[in-house]
Amino acid sequence: MSDFYDAVDDPNEYGLTPDQKFYRFPPPPGVTVPKGWRGWTRTTNLVGAFSDQKALELWSERQTLLGLLANEGTVFDEMAAVALEDLTDERLNAFADKAREAVGADTAARRGTARHAVFEGYQNTGRIQGHRRIKLQMASLLEALELNELDLIPEWSERKVWHPAGGGVMGTMDTRVMCRRTGREGVLDLKTQARFWTYQEVCGQQEIYSGAPWVWQGPYDASGGWVPNPDNNLMGHPDGALAGRKVALLAHMPQQPGEGQLPVEIHEVDIEYGARVVEEAVRIRELRSIGKSTAYGRRVGQIRPPSALARQA
Repeated sequence: MSDFYDAVDDPNEYGLTPDQKFYRFPPPPGVTVPKGWRGWTRTTNLVGAFSDQKALELWSERQTLLGLLANEGTVFDEMAAVALEDLTDERLNAFADKAREAVGADTAARRGTARHAVFEGYQNTGRIQGHRRIKLQMASLLEALELNELDLIPEWSERKVWHPAGGGVMGTMDTRVMCRRTGREGVLDLKTQARFWTYQEVCGQQEIYSGAPWVWQGPYDASGGWVPNPDNNLMGHPDGALAGRKVALLAHMPQQPGEGQLPVEIHEVDIEYGARVVEEAVRIRELRSIGKSTAYGRRVGQIRPPSALARQA
């Protein structure tokens, strides 16, 4: 399954909310905090607003049921020991998470997080940490960058960006690279899922990272601040399907070595298409908000009142 997520940091003052739904950072220069602001929307939450989640939901349900039976039904026993009136939504969600963990449903995300951490460490120190499998993948990643004549741009590891879509959205850019042939620069994002079922979400994600006008510089507290994001003007390879189009790059490095896993491959994604995905996601999110609203004058459905003559009868 995809490990499509934003990396989570341990900030001093700014960062993700406890439920990890919003980023709590001050607004960039000239930006007014919207009314009712709870935080800036996460990039992955926005771009997934209208993707097909049916298969993922069914997979999650299967993993939960299998987890309840795992380890001689330990999680099920623990849940059954709680009085029915005490099984709140929060406790049920916790049991569901525990059940999925029992069958390793979170393994892909954890492996992906580890590889992001190793890549960040390499960019900051030049050293590759980890066991043999991770080191093989990192060696393959560096070879792929060399084959594509791409250089990592220093000091661009795991940078937070802000984009104005939908009133403000934030995400974590993995890094930026420069093409030696052209001198053009662009975004590079690590992806560790087994395969790409669709490029829809990742194109939207890369549009946020590539087109964001602001990037955070410095510690995640009042001593840091927003600075302009440099122009990401990387173009598709002249011999590829995206020649002449603005692109971002994905380093596809699946989680385990073996047939179909290595070598690491560099994918190009169309930024113009990504911008269309973001625009549509903003529209879908607004439609969902209206559809759930109960405010008079905004709601789009309610019980039809009887006619005045019928009430008088």
